[in-house]
Amino acid sequence: MQRPSVLVVDDEPANRMFAAKVLAAAGWSVAEAMDGTEAITAAVRNIPDLVVMDLDMPGLDGWQATAAIRAAEPPLSSVPILAYTSLRVTDAELLARGLDGRLPKPSSPDDFTEAAAGWRIDGQVDVARRLVAVFGEDEMTQLVTRFRAQLAEALAGLAGGADDLHAHRIAGVSGTLGFAAVSEAWLRLSEGDASATDAARRSARLAVAAIDRDWPVPAAS
Repeated sequence: MQRPSVLVVDDEPANRMFAAKVLAAAGWSVAEAMDGTEAITAAVRNIPDLVVMDLDMPGLDGWQATAAIRAAEPPLSSVPILAYTSLRVTDAELLARGLDGRLPKPSSPDDFTEAAAGWRIDGQVDVARRLVAVFGEDEMTQLVTRFRAQLAEALAGLAGGADDLHAHRIAGVSGTLGFAAVSEAWLRLSEGDASATDAARRSARLAVAAIDRDWPVPAAS
């Protein structure tokens, strides 16, 4: 199985080296960038499965680099991006500005590895691929395309604090299509378990990224 890829972006060599070496030891294929401009170039050249982004950098900073990645075409636009920063910034601000969460900085190697492990997207569409034998290629692509749109709408609802997220529908569809982590988290959310919100958001983001990477959906006409 191909190793998941990560792009580590930080202007401080010690921080960049720490993250790169810890993630490489944990089985990630690592690329590095020292600022936002390098990060965008590297991400366009080889789209990673995850970006670990410092926010406070000279020149093009992490906020600007994140905005540029989000403005790109899929699959680059949907790559999960985690803040790697000691800035005092809230999770709500990170989400509002296109990031998906954070990795602790500073942290121990074990804590860093564990935090990153939850953002691996490899294997996300494997079960869905096997369902082609049931639905057929064209029908399955249509189902996955619709599912991706539902996930994007649900993620926007979470970010906006919407109450009606159709969480039970998301749980059912994702289970049918083989996205077990999405189904589990969104079922908990549909049952009123507010503690499942972060897991629901993460599972949906990973599913969108995996679909864009491994099962490109047709462009809207």
